[in-house]
Amino acid sequence: MRTKEQCARCADKTALVLMAGNTFLCAFKLTVGVLSGSLAVIADGIHSGADVMNAMVTAFSVRIGRKPPDKGHPYGHGKTEFISGSFVGLVLLVGAASILVNAVGHILSRSADQKPHIMAVAAALVSIAVNELMCRYARCAAARTNSTGLAALAWDNRADTISSTPVLFGVIGAQLGLTMLDPLAAFLVGILVGKIGWEILAKNIGGLMDTPLRQEEMRQIRKVALAVPGVNAIGNLKARSMGRDYFVDMEILVDAQTTVEKSNSIASRVRGALRRKMSHLGDITICCRSKGRRRKTTA
Repeated sequence: MRTKEQCARCADKTALVLMAGNTFLCAFKLTVGVLSGSLAVIADGIHSGADVMNAMVTAFSVRIGRKPPDKGHPYGHGKTEFISGSFVGLVLLVGAASILVNAVGHILSRSADQKPHIMAVAAALVSIAVNELMCRYARCAAARTNSTGLAALAWDNRADTISSTPVLFGVIGAQLGLTMLDPLAAFLVGILVGKIGWEILAKNIGGLMDTPLRQEEMRQIRKVALAVPGVNAIGNLKARSMGRDYFVDMEILVDAQTTVEKSNSIASRVRGALRRKMSHLGDITICCRSKGRRRKTTA
């Protein structure tokens, strides 16, 4: 079992590793793109440049997001990661628009009549390999820490992996004389980047708007609570994400003869069961009800 301090160090290290990796890819692809004359590789390098900015923002938000609650932020700072995730999505959308406009301009002007140098193939291959490694590394850290910021960054690198694939085929096609494939590959990169940017933005805006947890997580909460002796049914149940922690508000129904003391004991057992069976739970508010009477208890 990893401690919170270990998870915090893992999150910080991951953000820094991704920042360094994306900085290398940005410089490498832009240099090779300019030297080889490949519009697709240059577009991919611009995407990696956006990744550097995203990694910097995520590193900052991960540190802020794990700060404990204070007077000004009684529910903690977890939503900072939703803000950084939304920023990642917006940057990807802006980058996608820039790539699309540039690619369309080259296609319409028919200026792509010169095939890029073979070194552009190496740039695409390196990009695919490095981005896939960074994506898997970030996804592992995001799963351990339940960090939405790191999850967004992981998908950002997966977007780079996906977008570098058509770059590879576009450059190879241009080497075979189909020079129009290079700007067409850049156009496809723009579409893929825009799609992933929109998905990241929508997910994080949903977190800012307190959308509920996934259905399977809600079912798990109900299942764990109903397994506690003394709980007859679950009434109202609400759960939302506050960054990496989940906040739960629930109503449990008990027998009419149940005393206040016993109701509190049942609620305490429900909280304990939820914390044992589920990860990343923050505050848990439980209201016990029997024939119109309510007793509220929190954790």
